[in-house]
Amino acid sequence: MRSLHQSSVSLWQKICQKVNRAVVFADDAVAENLHWNGGLALLLEAGAINVKEFSSFESVDQTCKKAVFIVSSLLQEVTSRVIQNIIEASKLQYVVVITTVSPCVHLFSRTGTFDGDENLVFERFEESVLEWMGNMNYTAEVSYVPLFASCLTPGLFVTPSFSRLFPLMSSDLPRLSLQYKSVRGDNKNFSNLKDVEAAHLPKSLQVMYKMLVGSIDSMLGELNVQEDCFFVGQTSKILATELASYPPAKLRRKSAQTKVSLLLIDRHLDLMTPCQHQPEVLMDKVTSTLSRLPGHHNDVCVDMTPLCHVTSESKEVIAPGSLAGCKGQITQAHLLPLLNSKVKEGLMEVNRSLVESASTEKLPLKLSGKPGRVTAEQLDNTLQLFKGNYKAISNHLETVQVAMATCQCLKSSRNKELDLLGSSEKLMIQSVGSEEGQGPLSVLLSSLETTQDKSPEELCQSLDSVLTQVVYVYSLLEEDAHYSDMEHAIKELLVKSIVKGKDYLPKMTKTLVGDLVTEEIVSAILDDMFGKLKAVSSARQHLKHLCCIVDPSTTLSPAKGNPLLKQLMDLTFDSTKGDIQDIEYISSGFTDLLKSGLRLFRTVAKPKPSDNKVLIVFVVGGITATEAKLIKDAVTSHHSDTQVIVGSTQLSQPEDIVEALLCQDNLNLD
Repeated sequence: MRSLHQSSVSLWQKICQKVNRAVVFADDAVAENLHWNGGLALLLEAGAINVKEFSSFESVDQTCKKAVFIVSSLLQEVTSRVIQNIIEASKLQYVVVITTVSPCVHLFSRTGTFDGDENLVFERFEESVLEWMGNMNYTAEVSYVPLFASCLTPGLFVTPSFSRLFPLMSSDLPRLSLQYKSVRGDNKNFSNLKDVEAAHLPKSLQVMYKMLVGSIDSMLGELNVQEDCFFVGQTSKILATELASYPPAKLRRKSAQTKVSLLLIDRHLDLMTPCQHQPEVLMDKVTSTLSRLPGHHNDVCVDMTPLCHVTSESKEVIAPGSLAGCKGQITQAHLLPLLNSKVKEGLMEVNRSLVESASTEKLPLKLSGKPGRVTAEQLDNTLQLFKGNYKAISNHLETVQVAMATCQCLKSSRNKELDLLGSSEKLMIQSVGSEEGQGPLSVLLSSLETTQDKSPEELCQSLDSVLTQVVYVYSLLEEDAHYSDMEHAIKELLVKSIVKGKDYLPKMTKTLVGDLVTEEIVSAILDDMFGKLKAVSSARQHLKHLCCIVDPSTTLSPAKGNPLLKQLMDLTFDSTKGDIQDIEYISSGFTDLLKSGLRLFRTVAKPKPSDNKVLIVFVVGGITATEAKLIKDAVTSHHSDTQVIVGSTQLSQPEDIVEALLCQDNLNLD
């Protein structure tokens, strides 16, 4: 079986064959995929004249006659209009349009069914492109290239096209019922997520789910495998059902010989783990302190100016460094210290790699510091040896950028705040199951009360962190717990803080409450927020083995978190376990249905994710680097030789999870 990285590289090589002597336009998701698969240099070395943002405000120089558009969306509506605007503002004679969405999904989007000639969709778009160029004798090509996975390491990938996708929750059901009634005229009321099927969803969400299913199918096709599909959570069930009936997937499963297990998991079943500020790996610490690379969801800005001959007065635009590797790198090996080791070991490995690079370049090393301990000053001293030596920086660019990111992370002013948040979270976990009045909400309420005397500006600085802690707490709580008095007190304090500091609101809080901040409006918004939070608390009520993500305290140890993904792996690879009720299996063919039928008459073991030599774990809604490591460590602890590949819609920070839960409409993402 070929690797995901090899698959991504071959797809980009296919695209590179089209870009010679062309101006290339790419949307943000495609640009992010390119970022992890060779970067801008890949297209320029293939002959591209320029690479531009996919925007109606862009055009092609009049002397250039060829353009290539690479988009991660359907060729309709906004995408179609942007392509039209760029073409009509230029003098093009040759246009290539590449979409990462399959013709099959295009057909469904237009007709509501997979029946029909899917090739007609692209042929008609080619005709439209020729009309926009103004001459039907010019050349237009429309094709599908299944760009999907961006590999951070051989065993960890993200999907930039679906960064905003988040699972449905019970709090979405009232609006879903209203929308279904208004569109279908049906008075059907959805009282339980289990009642929801793909056909009940708004059309735009149906299409997005089918886009994801089509991308997963293409990924499995690139790997030349057929899947045993498992799921945990209702959104994952919908996706698994869609994959089972997806027409191209049926054809793929007939020809592929190798089997893999695919396990789809809903993110909202455990929001404690991704919202915590106690990272076990260095990558999460770096991404929590450094700002995101503009337009990206999985990489950070690394300030490389300390190693360059520039001053703060320089007016030239300086592109920031990042964590992604350079063109031609087979794997992102330089990221392994950030992703595969605990924080302390990761720091030592980053320092060792940097010292080795400096030694290779024969730079005047002066080793200092205590053995087994790495400080920002120690890294900084070694990094300064590279200053102005652009050849040495270029020779070891990945190592230098990772070391610079680590150094800036250790120096960050946010570290004190993150440490305080981590300490508070420990208290919240340890209070689970304690006497009434001493639970997690009580800890949060006490924390809020101590901040009320601060100035409006100081008060608002912590509001985004407070929202993160609120989500963290509600993921800990049991669904049937009664905390109405404390809930009311917390809500009142939040309303007071937001109204008091309305001129200084931080980004996420501002997104949540909007521009018009009054006590009545904020109170109504927070009522809706607490409805979503209660849905978080009830998310695991249907699970048998995975209903709790906290190990209770004992006489020897306090209560501590037990991440759901780790529990899943322990259940999957524990040979003493029989059928695991929480991990459901979906049949995708006649043979599977026959097996299911036989189980009615005799004892036939239900398939398990551990049955195959390769297991792909895909989390819908984001994953942290700490969780990815927990998954692999759990499998290793069971001495399994199963190869585990972890994927998700994005590499998440706590703020990403909270924003997806509280600030965006997950029923109508468009």
